[in-house]
Amino acid sequence: MGERTYAVIDIETVPDRELYEPERDAPKREGKSEGTEDVFPPPWAHRVVVVGILWLGPDFACRKLGSVGHTSLEEPKILRDLSGFLDKEHPVLVTFNGRRFDLPVMALRSMRHGIPAAWYFWQNNAYRQRFRPEMHVDMCEELSDYGSVRRSKLDAVARVVGLPGKFGMDGSQVEAAVERGAIEEVRRYCQADVIQTAFVWLRFLLLRDAMPVDVFRTRATALRDALAAQPAAAEVIERTDWDRYLLNG
Repeated sequence: MGERTYAVIDIETVPDRELYEPERDAPKREGKSEGTEDVFPPPWAHRVVVVGILWLGPDFACRKLGSVGHTSLEEPKILRDLSGFLDKEHPVLVTFNGRRFDLPVMALRSMRHGIPAAWYFWQNNAYRQRFRPEMHVDMCEELSDYGSVRRSKLDAVARVVGLPGKFGMDGSQVEAAVERGAIEEVRRYCQADVIQTAFVWLRFLLLRDAMPVDVFRTRATALRDALAAQPAAAEVIERTDWDRYLLNG
């Protein structure tokens, strides 16, 4: 195997209305009466509409920013294309809450459509093992001490380091956007989350003392400049406090 690359991944989903019956299937929170719906469906009930990906080389240089499946809204094609990429490249995964949401959703939905997902089981379940950040860096897990403290959202952690956090859309608006045909808006939103996850991860590497601050600045600046021409990145870049993010002064 050659040098490892990195794939920063995020998914957007809508409820699978063919399968999901809230009164029957919604998780019940402790203390709630029978039949009281938890508004967030369980993992198997999420239909994947977008998988955003930022693929980085061993030196963190940008190789590609986009959506898996290109312009397709067909969940089987999205999942099949994702599996093909992961099975071929075996990148280190970087996510935010991916171990608890994105990965199990993609596995369960692949099972729904009969799509092989060998990547999910690769190297004795390497992507799913909780304490193997050399294979899957789940920033939500890392920054909550693996659940020992309250988990922070990407929106909050991004703002801590000078990134803008959520703007324009949030996950609760995805289904309505898909229904009105605004799938490109959803793709840009998903890619904006991927970009901010990547920059949070670079700051996390600095926190771990995994790279000197001058190397961090060089790599973060190079990634920013490489993404500048991408429509999904433009507003993230514009809204970021770069002096604060890059620790200038």
